Amino acid sequence: MRINLAAPSIAQLWILVALSAIAWSFGPICVRYAFQYDIPPALVSFGRMITGVLMFAPYIWYKGQREIVAMPRRTLWLAIGAGVLSGTNILLMIASLEHISVMVNQAFIATIPIWVAFLEVTLLKQKLGQAVWVGILAAFVGGFMIAFATSGEPAITDGGNPTFGVLLAVTSACSASLYIIVGRRLRGSVSFVPYIWLVYFGGGLVTLFIIAISGVSFIGYDPRGYLWVLLLAILAQIMGHGALNYVVKFMSPTTLTMSVQTVPVLSATWAYFIFNEIPTGWQAAGAVILLLGVMIVLRGQHRSSH
Repeated sequence: MRINLAAPSIAQLWILVALSAIAWSFGPICVRYAFQYDIPPALVSFGRMITGVLMFAPYIWYKGQREIVAMPRRTLWLAIGAGVLSGTNILLMIASLEHISVMVNQAFIATIPIWVAFLEVTLLKQKLGQAVWVGILAAFVGGFMIAFATSGEPAITDGGNPTFGVLLAVTSACSASLYIIVGRRLRGSVSFVPYIWLVYFGGGLVTLFIIAISGVSFIGYDPRGYLWVLLLAILAQIMGHGALNYVVKFMSPTTLTMSVQTVPVLSATWAYFIFNEIPTGWQAAGAVILLLGVMIVLRGQHRSSH
């Protein structure tokens, strides 16, 4: 059963985007606090995904299951596959925070539009304008500056590896770009809540699989750690990720993605004041160049689409 609601106004959409970005920016902060109570990255990721599954389960049970059952099998599996990619993105992003600072983590997560553009060329055979290539080059220059400046720094946690943390963050961004491309093809034909529930379900499956093969326990941790995982799920998964998946049906993905580039800046700001994570000069310069490159790519794609 599909429920057709009146399209929100532009003002309402921008308010949702702003609230979503602010909520999402606190995600890495919640992860940091969960780590302080020894919650493993896989369990943090699973908690984030399963909260979304449980929150929307009553609607799915009473209303949305009919639409899911009636979906073409290809659409259903693509939605679950998108969730697996989303879960992989979240798991790798969270795991990287054991090794690198919030600013470095979020700077590389911000390269998602770069990888989307790359996949559009390689998989969808689209042509990119000159401005987009300039932006890609600038983003890679900024990324290399951050990576080399970070490689010699001590890890955030004992036994961590900053270089490995950078690799995890980059791979996380790549999996997110695949998720976005799949999601673009599905959101026009699938209602919001059934789609997002299938995404959370797929993400929960992949994180549960990692927990199973790694032998991570679900119990025995400080209750405060579980509370930070719950807060992470509410802020980043429900308010951040969920709201943006709703808005993307009514707004240009390019405009929306450009707006979300405020999230890394906000996250780094919270980490500076809360955890005293101060970037080096090279890291800060690289982050500025990287984000500038991403903005150039997004603007170039926006112009080429009109």
